[in-house]
Amino acid sequence: MNFITIMNKLTLFKPAIITCFFLTFSIFAVAQSSPSGLLASNDISPKGIVEEEWSFFYDAENEIYYIDFETISLNLTKVKVVAKNGNEVIADNVADLPVNTIYELDCSKLINGSYTVELHSYTDILKKEVTIK
Repeated sequence: MNFITIMNKLTLFKPAIITCFFLTFSIFAVAQSSPSGLLASNDISPKGIVEEEWSFFYDAENEIYYIDFETISLNLTKVKVVAKNGNEVIADNVADLPVNTIYELDCSKLINGSYTVELHSYTDILKKEVTIK
């Protein structure tokens, strides 16, 4: 076999080689695009909502938590804050608020400590642990 025959055979396989290369690259890129990779079972709340996917921001200066209802795929009915000892310290009915609400949870009157913010829907409860300092 001479050089030209070898090059002609490689030319026939070039599209297949390029396709395999791009397919392998795209599979790798998709696998890397998920920042959390594989999630442990305790990282997922009811209905498969990943805790990091619902917007929950804290304004330390004003001691207010902002909760973006639009990022939660449930119809929320109540927002509660429960102290570590189980006592309910804040409860607010939110069933009449629009689904695109950014809810302001004022924690300025709470004493320092650990609390659980509970977002109640008709069927589930999403929980997030917070610490007030």
